[in-house]
Formats: sequence, C-alpha cells, structure tokens
Amino acid sequence: MAEIKSFKALRYNQEIIKNISNVIAPPYDIINKNQQDKLYSSDEYNVIRIDLNKTPGDEKYRIAQKIFQDWQARKILIQDQEESIYPYYQKFAYKRKKYERLGLIVLVKLHEFSEKIILPHEETFSGPKEDRLKLMKACNANLSPIFGIYDDPDRKVDEILDDYISSNKPIIEVKSSDETINIVWKISDKNIIHHVKDIFKYKQILIADGHHRYETSINLHKEETTSKNGYSMFYLSGINQKGLLINPTHRILRGIQNVDKIISSIKSNFINEICNNTVNEDRLLPDEFFVACKNKSLSLKCKIKNKDRDKFYGMSVYAVQNKIIDIFEKLYSEIDFFKSLDDAKSSISSDSICLILPKFVPSDIMKVVLNNDKMPQKSTYFYPKIPTGLLFNKLY
Repeated sequence: MAEIKSFKALRYNQEIIKNISNVIAPPYDIINKNQQDKLYSSDEYNVIRIDLNKTPGDEKYRIAQKIFQDWQARKILIQDQEESIYPYYQKFAYKRKKYERLGLIVLVKLHEFSEKIILPHEETFSGPKEDRLKLMKACNANLSPIFGIYDDPDRKVDEILDDYISSNKPIIEVKSSDETINIVWKISDKNIIHHVKDIFKYKQILIADGHHRYETSINLHKEETTSKNGYSMFYLSGINQKGLLINPTHRILRGIQNVDKIISSIKSNFINEICNNTVNEDRLLPDEFFVACKNKSLSLKCKIKNKDRDKFYGMSVYAVQNKIIDIFEKLYSEIDFFKSLDDAKSSISSDSICLILPKFVPSDIMKVVLNNDKMPQKSTYFYPKIPTGLLFNKLY
C-alpha cells in the first residue's frame, strides 16, 4: 500500500537563526494580507518571503527562487547529512482543553487517486494548483508537508516514536503563532526507519490538508519524471488519538439579493426550529447546522430530513452545498469561509447569511472517500495546522 521514505531535510540553521518562531509561518492558504505583512516584518528570513512572496505577477516565483537559493548558499538553510524520518509532536489548547498530537514527517510515494492508496476527501480549485506548480518548479522543493492521516488502532507507529523521543533530544522546539508547541526529532537509525516503513506497507493515507499541493506534485511528476519528484513530503498522524481535531469551515453568503427567498427555501428543505439561545457549534450533530441572518434577526437550527440522509451521507456540509450554496449561487455575490464561529459572527452583515456547520469525525470522512466521492471544497479544518518552515524537501 503506502510507501514512505526517509530523506535529508533542509532546515533553518539554528546557529544563525536563534529564534525559529520568527521564521515559520502558517500554511499559505490561510494567510490574509495583514498576516502576510506581519510575517514579512517579523524577520528578514521568514519563510513567507518564499512561500507567499508579495511581488506582483509571476515575478514572485523568480524572486522566491532567488531567495531560496541565496539562503542555502549563505547557510541560512542547511541540509541534514543522513537520511532520516522526523517525529513531530504538538501540544496545544482548544476551547480551554489541552491536547497532544503525535506524528512524523517523511516522504510518501505519489499515487493517482484511482489507486486507492492516497485518498482525497475534498474538491480542489484550479487557481491554487497553478500557483503552487509555478512555485514548486521555481524552487524545485516541497516547502511544506502535506497533512495525511491513517488508521493506527494498535498504535504501532506511535509506540516506536514514543520510545525514541523519550530518550532523545529534539532538533527543533518552537511555538507557532497559534500558541501551539511544535517539537521535532530526527531518527537516522536504519532499523527503526525500516520498521516504520514496513508498517505503512499495509496503510492507506487520507489527505487531511494539502490537496492542492498533492495534485501539484502529481502534475510536476507527470511533466518531468525524476527519481526525487516521485515522492512528496508528508506529515502523517494516526486517527486514533484525541489530538486529531477536525473542525468545520463555516460559510457566509454575501451580497444577497433576495434573503426571503433563501430563508424560505431553507425552512422548506430542512427540519428547523428558531434558536432563542446562543448559537453553539459544539452542540451540533453531523446532520445539523445553524443559519444566522442579521437582516431578519433570525437564528435557525436546521437538520437534514430523513429522505435526504443517504444522499448527503448524513452530513450537513453536503446538504448545505447542494440545497443552498449551489442552488442560489445567482442570488449572492460571493462566499467567504471562516475557521471559527467567532470570526464568522463578527463578519455577518445586513445582506449576508451565515451557515454554521458541525465538527467531523474521521469515520464520516472515510465513508465519503470509500464511496469514490469527495466533500465540498473547504469542508474541513484540521487543527492545529502544520507550520511552514520547520522542514523542507529538496527535489534535486
């Protein structure tokens, strides 16, 4: 099944870069303009200058290439000498609860989705794939890991990693902007690497985050096949741990021309009740969602009707896409996506409708994937994200 591989990671030289927290960044696709500016000013060596360069047009890819090469020439970035796999541990808090998540960063052999070894769960956009392909070609590297999850009910991989990290010092320890503690180790022992590699021979990997980057890697490999670009850098985490949080991405429809028509349709197509209490996403079941409309001073709690359950896998994200977003696309000017309920609430205007979705569990997502289907774009928000800048993988 899945084939993993050790590699010689490229990483920041900590003899020169004393504070790694100043040079890492969130994944490019969740960074807004203000965050981009802030990251630019945080440090002249922040990875944002490569991963999301501010230069207009295609010139930004040439500038990113120049910076990436310059940092290597000046030993700002240095490459490990031994083929290794990299255990990666995160400590974080979410809604006043503390969590831990363990995984590892490795290379994974690329497979077409039809082979059922690497599994997608969301649709992708053409624009981001074109952007990432140009950047990948310019730098000839994986700048950030794709986030993959796998079933590990007996925790065999985690036990191997736990045993190693309990008696070895990490190579990186850094706090990211969301207050997550990120700790990375390096395993060069060939016996341990071989053991882990053997376990993954029986695994499938579901892409949690990074669909665009994975499809870009496939496209690059098709254009020009080399021994190195047949693999891509992944962060892999077992689904059988409490620290794997799969949060929803909420939607806001903006510039609505006929609010009454959309609200009337929602009431007709879903079981619904008016909410007098505060909207709370944590109380939602997978087949439920909230509707908030400032213009009508309205909050509804909605539920998929029984006749629609199988069609939508019992998941409200499908029903919302099919019965609201797609059907009424001519009645609103744009759709925005928000990772937190607070962000969504603060962005609701008089001509908008906010759709608050429930959390996910891995088994729901697998149900969709194994039926050769995909979830709507930007359905899930795996938390916490994997920062860009911890490790890089050169494709040359």
